Amino acid sequence: MSKILLINGHPAPTKSLAGKSIIENFAALCPQTEVRNLAELLIAGKFDISTEQRALVQADVIIWQFPFYWYSVPAIMKKWIDDVLAHGFAYGSQGTALHGKRLLISFTTGAPEVEYAEGRSMNWPVKDFLPPLLQTAKLCGLKPLSPIWSTNMNFIEGVHTDADRERIKSAAHAHALRMADEISQQR
Repeated sequence: MSKILLINGHPAPTKSLAGKSIIENFAALCPQTEVRNLAELLIAGKFDISTEQRALVQADVIIWQFPFYWYSVPAIMKKWIDDVLAHGFAYGSQGTALHGKRLLISFTTGAPEVEYAEGRSMNWPVKDFLPPLLQTAKLCGLKPLSPIWSTNMNFIEGVHTDADRERIKSAAHAHALRMADEISQQR
């Protein structure tokens, strides 16, 4: 059984209906998952680099779970990537610690799928925003699995309805099932 490490890059994980639901559903499907919430691990502007690197080394599958912010990862996750995936550890001639590990990029967007098209508000398909993350994985010797995302996952308490909440919870459950399926197919 693979050891799965899920890095949650949401800056306010307890306030995210979609992210929280995805993680809860996924952890129920794959109980061997260790969840690391970056918002809880950033102390005085710093991560404990050796602890983060140790967790990565012990994992077989790494998941980057995050909300899509400005067509990329949130700042807290970018800081984690910059600090933890260091030269000599994750890349460079001596940086082979992650070689061969599988990476699943999993995220949510607030905008609906229809907006990710030429001439629409996002102007490109979602997949066209992924090359920097996929190149990061390649540079680190990670084996990227097919990225999984769900669109239209924005929920604002007091603005959206109970029906919206249930739709998002259902979509989050389906998202978690796709994650588990992608990982199990790649054994």
